[in-house]
This record gives sequence, structure tokens and C-alpha cells, in this order.
Amino acid sequence: MTSSRSIANRRIKINKVWVAFAVFGAISILRPASGRIVKRSYSDQSVRGYLTERTCWWNEVCKEEFQQLFRCRCPQWSYCRSPGRYYNAYCSMTNTGYIWTQPTWDWETA
Repeated sequence: MTSSRSIANRRIKINKVWVAFAVFGAISILRPASGRIVKRSYSDQSVRGYLTERTCWWNEVCKEEFQQLFRCRCPQWSYCRSPGRYYNAYCSMTNTGYIWTQPTWDWETA
């Protein structure tokens, strides 16, 4: 008789655990989207020229803070990005943060 009681108690505990999982699962599914972390980026097209006709290395400074010209051009697969408008920007493959849109090479008209 004691073994049947312990088995019944175990079943009740297991059922409580499953109910807790179901409740937490429903809460996480029904939680509003505003609570989620969303990576955002901002694209700035205000800088339109280059100091030198050179391609940057990966993780090299492509634009210094408060400067009106890019130091170099990031490779095709990279972005000139910074954590904000008033920070140095580096060539990175990550497209989040403050993205400085680099114009195409146009040395003939310069």
C-alpha cells in the first residue's frame, strides 16, 4: 500500500511539473513583441568623399569622428559602421549600429 501511495505522489509531482512547463511555455509564446531585443541600424549618407584612393583592411578605421571624408573604402562585403554618429567607424561585416554608406569610386570627376 505504501508503494502505491508513493507512485501516486510521483505521478502528481510529474503532472505538476508538466503543468508548470505548459504555463511557462504559454507565457513565453503570448508575451508581446515589445519585450524582445531587436538589433537596429541607421544608415547615414552625409559623407560623400574619400581622403585617399585606398581599400581598408578589415576592422580598420574607415571614418574618424567629426571628419567629413572617409579615410578609405571598405571591401565589398563589409560595412563602415560605428556605435553612434560621434564615434570612429570601422570596417565590419556586421550591418547593425550606425552604418556610414560609402559612395562608389568616382575618381574621374574628382
